[in-house]
Amino acid sequence: MNYKLPYDFILSYLYPVRPQIRKMLGGYALISGEDILLLLRERENQPEFNGVFVPTEPGYFDALSDEIHSSNMDFDLDGAPHTWIFISEDLPDFHEKIKRACKLIKAGDKRIGKKHHA
Repeated sequence: MNYKLPYDFILSYLYPVRPQIRKMLGGYALISGEDILLLLRERENQPEFNGVFVPTEPGYFDALSDEIHSSNMDFDLDGAPHTWIFISEDLPDFHEKIKRACKLIKAGDKRIGKKHHA
């Protein structure tokens, strides 16, 4: 399928990881194997929620937030609190935070990722 993927520069940050792209949760999920690696959202409605969501588990949330980005917003996109770290596109260091997350993904950091149900 052909999608107009927001923040498509992320694919180069992830290389050589080549995720599948699927519409999911109002955005585009980058999926590798059974794991959602990132969720990209850029929409006209509610632009304050445009950016990248990094999935994790509650036990990793605080440490990973400190490492990637701490936000005052907590999202439970799938009904589970403390499992999505939001990186707003409006941040002046948006690209740097995304690079940091992609570097962790490429290194196989198991704190990033969430099983998806096809």
